[in-house]
Amino acid sequence: MKDFLLRRAQKTHGRAQRWLALVGSGVLFWVIVPAFLLWFSGWLTIWGNLPTLPPFGWPLWLGATLMLVGFLLDLWVIYYQHTEGRGTPSPLVPTQRLVQGGPFAYSRNPMYVGTLLFYGGLALVVGLWAMLALVVLGALLVHAYVVLVEEKEMAARFGEEYSEYKKRVPRWLPLRGKRG
Repeated sequence: MKDFLLRRAQKTHGRAQRWLALVGSGVLFWVIVPAFLLWFSGWLTIWGNLPTLPPFGWPLWLGATLMLVGFLLDLWVIYYQHTEGRGTPSPLVPTQRLVQGGPFAYSRNPMYVGTLLFYGGLALVVGLWAMLALVVLGALLVHAYVVLVEEKEMAARFGEEYSEYKKRVPRWLPLRGKRG
């Protein structure tokens, strides 16, 4: 997988390819994945007779807030990857430069953070505990992918610059003094 990503990163991609990758990724991560999560978690809830959250009150407000924050964070990430990095969040049209500004100054993986906030917020809005559990499972899988594949690919692409960046910026959230 790392070699495939490295080959994709060595290609120069034009504006049309970047926009096509953004639209394709947008459809996948903002339409198809949420639709699947809603369908599958709804099915699990009915089949397993699982409890749900009330469709009003704190779950609705917290969920809507998380969705908005996640969506805005993802837009901020896309802007920086497109302008500073000359690429996209998609591994098919990756950035040509290591992006360290904007949201990347606070997290090495702000796109994943924003998307997971959005999905978790959606789970609260629709009141499905099963969907929240699927989002947590997805977060664990994303973490494994980042550690086992993506960070190795980034180190191979950007070398010492990425090594220094890793020392300064935490993988996920800037919540503690020592960043990791």
